[in-house]
Amino acid sequence: RHCNLGFNFCQRFERIGDLDDLQEAIRHQQEAANSTPQDHPLRAAIQSNLGSTFSTKFNRTGDLGDLRNAIKHKEEALAATPQDHPDRSTICDDLGAMLSERFRLTGDFDDLQKAIEHSEEALAAIPQDHPDRADRQSRMGDKLNERFERTGDISDLQKVVKHREEALAATPHDHPDRAARINNLGAMLQKRFDRVGDPGDLQNCIVNFQEALATTHLDQPDRATIHDNLVLSFSKRFERTGDSGDLGYAIKHGEEALAATPHDHPYRPKRHGTLGSWLSERFQHTGDLGDIEKAIRHYEEALDATPRDHPDRADRHINLRRGLQARFECIGDLSNLQKAIEHSEEALDSTPEDHPRRATIHNNLGVLLSDRFQRVGDISDLEQGIKFNAEALVATPQDHPTRADLHNNQGINFYTRFHSTGDLGDLQEAIRHGEKALAASTEGHYKRSRRQTSDLLFPIGECDESSSILEDAVNLMPSVNLKLLKRDDQQHMLSELSGLAPAAASVALQAKKEAYHNHEGEFNKFRRLRVEIDSPMDKREFTNDETPLQARNGGTGVPRRWEAVRELEATLARIRMLPGYDGFLLPPSQEDLIKMAEHGAIAVFNCTIYRSDAIIVTASAITSLELPKLNHEDTSRWMSQMSSFGGSAPLKRGQDNRQMKELLIWLWDTAVEPVLDELERRGEIIGGGAHNTNLKRVWWIGVGPLSMAPFHAAGDHSQGSTRNTISRVISTYIPTIKALAYARQ
Repeated sequence: RHCNLGFNFCQRFERIGDLDDLQEAIRHQQEAANSTPQDHPLRAAIQSNLGSTFSTKFNRTGDLGDLRNAIKHKEEALAATPQDHPDRSTICDDLGAMLSERFRLTGDFDDLQKAIEHSEEALAAIPQDHPDRADRQSRMGDKLNERFERTGDISDLQKVVKHREEALAATPHDHPDRAARINNLGAMLQKRFDRVGDPGDLQNCIVNFQEALATTHLDQPDRATIHDNLVLSFSKRFERTGDSGDLGYAIKHGEEALAATPHDHPYRPKRHGTLGSWLSERFQHTGDLGDIEKAIRHYEEALDATPRDHPDRADRHINLRRGLQARFECIGDLSNLQKAIEHSEEALDSTPEDHPRRATIHNNLGVLLSDRFQRVGDISDLEQGIKFNAEALVATPQDHPTRADLHNNQGINFYTRFHSTGDLGDLQEAIRHGEKALAASTEGHYKRSRRQTSDLLFPIGECDESSSILEDAVNLMPSVNLKLLKRDDQQHMLSELSGLAPAAASVALQAKKEAYHNHEGEFNKFRRLRVEIDSPMDKREFTNDETPLQARNGGTGVPRRWEAVRELEATLARIRMLPGYDGFLLPPSQEDLIKMAEHGAIAVFNCTIYRSDAIIVTASAITSLELPKLNHEDTSRWMSQMSSFGGSAPLKRGQDNRQMKELLIWLWDTAVEPVLDELERRGEIIGGGAHNTNLKRVWWIGVGPLSMAPFHAAGDHSQGSTRNTISRVISTYIPTIKALAYARQ
């Protein structure tokens, strides 16, 4: 009788929502439990129902005592239920959910461990084709994700992805929960990308989020969350590839997420902060001051809407610091830097000692204090910067992808202090951190750790090591996959790499390393893939198979481009295995270079801050000739001056002519004459003056600042003079040696 009354009161509560009915239900169920013997076959069911009713009351009141009672009665129900009883898996599932909820409220890790154990038992007991299996797998994934967040154990994250995938596979396409499960799987793939760095996970999570958005109605509140997830995914792909299109998509989805969020919604501050972050990033990419001003406004809105005791307040300070720092770097107003430091200190003060975020805050403070030292000159700022960076490194796991940046920053700090104090120990520390930054850099990453480390090693005579580092950097340049990017982004990234190859050549020479130390289907496929990859993305319209929604959210073009790049690389590998094609689209070998000089010597001029050389290729050898008079500073000045020549005013023309004569004599003395003398000494060209009609050809290549140098006109052109190029050789220009090979083919 008490059981029936309890059930009826529960039913009425569900219809009307009167809490008094729930209290009555609990009273009758407790009476039923008290009057039922321990060994009675219905006792487990009565205890289980009482636990469920307490759980319902907790959901209504939030009273932790109700949750404790719910767990207590469910545990008694489980203890009274045989292992083979059909209700046991349901009780385990309920108990797992309740313990997990208590863990969220109290942080007691034992509750989470028990919740996972009960959920594992509940999942193991349910058949593969049971309609509730997908729900249980989803909940199992939730608990494992919480444990991963607490412990960082990667095996838990792998299990979460597996459970999410299986839950989605078991969900029909017309199921109301399908969009949520697609979104949840995308979130876990994104998290695994953050931890492991596999670009396939990032690509798949974007596809999942786009599918979730496409299956979610415009008026559903979940759309804002999915937009949030797409913001994060596109921004991460932008960070990896540098494609500004992805950054644009991230900002667009951020704006849509914010527009769909009511002003009093608790997520609104976070969405202000997220949108600000990517506007700030676009400012870094384009230099548009309007973007950073908007970003700062969003950061301020987010901070103003966040209570002082809110756990996210530190994040709001961090974001505002980022915007103020960027504005300082743009306009140089020291007050922005001071405010940025203050917000970083506020963030640090409000972050627990054991929180993983402290490493990021320490790093940010280190960079800011180093910047203030550069501006103000107070050595204590630099000392503090080194201290904060050291703490960031201690708190960051060895396999974490940010360690390369942390070591790079610390290397710069020590190098800065070395310049200030002259302490060689600081220089050694700078080199050590630079080498660690190299070791921690991911393959294909385009940052300049290698160039910076080489710059540290070269001045102290470590030319071999410096050369080796730069050689590795040049060899990695083909792995910077420009094919994934639009034209503007390709140019931006190439500017990041400019000067790397000439620097490598100079340092290699200083280290005394010489420069010489019937398958039609494959080629058709290569040509097809190359055309597909090179097609413009900037003005791409969506295809017939692509919905406008897909096109707005990145469409199928970007994933297809990734696939095409992978196919192209595999095709190139197969082509290079064919007889005679082992060097297809690779730099020419020593033998190839020598063969190109059969019809005339090739002279490549390379001028860098390290040294200047001519690399001479003849039909018999490849050699280098150091050019000690060819100074990098003079070269840059003369080439810059040459670009200003020209004008209609007679006075300007006269000045230009005089300066051009000086430039041509300087170019002859420092570069061309030493090369021609060397070629004459080796018998590659003949001596004599302008009367000689049997002149040999020389192919000239200028690298870097010398790419515009007039080698053919170098020298003294006064009457009777033969100290000039025209009197010694026939000149031809080529941009690269490979261009000569293509021209001859």
